[in-house]
Amino acid sequence: MKRIIVYYSLSGNTEEAVKLIAEKMDCDVLKIDTVKDMPKSFAARILVGGGQVAMNIVPEIKPIDTDLSIYDEIFIGTPIWNSKGVPAINAFLKDDDICKKVTGLIITSGGGDIEKCVKALESKIPNLKYKVSLLDRKHKDYGLNSEKIDEFVRTVTC
Repeated sequence: MKRIIVYYSLSGNTEEAVKLIAEKMDCDVLKIDTVKDMPKSFAARILVGGGQVAMNIVPEIKPIDTDLSIYDEIFIGTPIWNSKGVPAINAFLKDDDICKKVTGLIITSGGGDIEKCVKALESKIPNLKYKVSLLDRKHKDYGLNSEKIDEFVRTVTC
């Protein structure tokens, strides 16, 4: 089965997790990004990103030069912003054919509560089978991610 993890990462937490999972699952990765860059300061990122989520703004993403039709499964890697997935992921999920291939979510957060994010994304992802909640590097329980990743990979690859 040919798999790819498509992800968005602003601070590097999601990227770190995705690359580790991709290595363990022997699958490809594709980082997506918005055409317009996010602000540099953390406070401005919170305002802009949280505002985009709250107002359901779906930004334009940079063109994807990978042929996603060759993949049997697509996994999504996303941080949580304002209790939901990031706007760049919402832009990626505008394509119904892509949404049908998405079977897994890799979600990173500062607090561990992914249910609102999953609920927001589930309506777009009809074939969701797998999900894992991972904590940001700054979280006190970050060390538990390794076990969660191993369990996620076992579940997906068995």
